[in-house]
Amino acid sequence: MVDAIDDKIKGKVPVCIRKDYTVYLELFDNLLWIHVDVKRWSARVKREGQRDFVLIQSLIGKPIVALVREDDIKLLRFAKSFGWLEKCQIVLLDGSKAFIYVSNT
Repeated sequence: MVDAIDDKIKGKVPVCIRKDYTVYLELFDNLLWIHVDVKRWSARVKREGQRDFVLIQSLIGKPIVALVREDDIKLLRFAKSFGWLEKCQIVLLDGSKAFIYVSNT
């Protein structure tokens, strides 16, 4: 499915727009990267987000990846709570460390 995406599509594309959050996908380096903007966080929002992500994942059928900076503890917990797995560690251009997490498909 990812292979069929037109090379002209650049940047973050919103794929799920909710009152409390928006989920974007971005095709970069032949991988689908996820971005999530959360406006309000609660247990209900987490459950709804998990439900939406399962649906997105089932429609795509390929792994989705995310970059998590080492100092972003909330995002790190968020990724782990969704069952994402740490794929590797990288050093960013500013010298800080980050992790690449991948969805478990």
